[in-house]
Parts: sequence; structure tokens; C-alpha cells
Amino acid sequence: MKRFKYKIYKEVYNDIIFGKKTIEIRLLNEKSKSIQIGDEIKFEVLEDEAKYIIVNVLHKYTYKNFEELWQSKETSNNILNYTKDELIDAFYNIFGKQNVDNSPIVGIKFEIKEIGK
Repeated sequence: MKRFKYKIYKEVYNDIIFGKKTIEIRLLNEKSKSIQIGDEIKFEVLEDEAKYIIVNVLHKYTYKNFEELWQSKETSNNILNYTKDELIDAFYNIFGKQNVDNSPIVGIKFEIKEIGK
């Protein structure tokens, strides 16, 4: 088992704690490719690194593009009231348009193991 680290916004932290978010959606890159079922991820809050969540990885979903992600039943409850355009814009703002347009997307399903405050 390996442990990976990701930074998240405080709103995402709250959505995870309150059970609204059970799948983390990221670009498929070297880091996310190497995550396996059974691994741990430590999500640290950007604004306050003392706040964190450690999760166990339960499953990984890979999508060719945003259209495939948007149509996915697995991630539909983790879109958090975004419209399709809002979700794409959020990814463009975080990762850059060129990176988003040229990268597959991964959904990492997890369960909370530990919450740090």
C-alpha cells in the first residue's frame, strides 16, 4: 500500500466530510495512474494544511474525455450541482485548458479513514 498526497480547497474538504463527495476527479497523469485500489490518499486543505482527510481507495474509473465523464453513472452524484460547462471551466482554471483537452480523466472512489482538524 502506498500513500499519495493531493491538495484540495476547503469547500471540497467540507463536501467530503459531509458525504457529498465520494469520488475525486483528476486528470490522468503519472501520479494518478500509479494509484491502486487499497492505497491511501491524504487530501490537505490548501488554505489550512492542518486540515486533512486520509482516505482508502476503493475503485478507479478512467474516462477518455469530459463527455465520457459527464455521461458516467459512477460520478454523476459527485458533480456537486455543476453544469457541464461549469465543471469544464473549473478544470480549465485548475489544470489549464491544453492539459484538460489533451488528457484522460480519472475518478478515484474512496472511503474516509481519518479526519484531521
